[in-house]
Amino acid sequence: MLFTMRGRFANKRIFNPKDLEDLKAYKYFLKHNNWGKNGCPFELEWPWISMPYMIAHKIAEHTVKSV
Repeated sequence: MLFTMRGRFANKRIFNPKDLEDLKAYKYFLKHNNWGKNGCPFELEWPWISMPYMIAHKIAEHTVKSV
């Protein structure tokens, strides 16, 4: 059991709102209400306590900066 959990959570990365693959992963989450068989690929950052809120904020911030 420990080996399975380690593999599932080992490769976390910082969400990048400029990266198309990161946006596709978030789109999948919004459509299916889960991250898929490997779980969420992103690392939760301070000060957020919720992955969806963190990602939505980063996307909004990036969009506003480019206006």
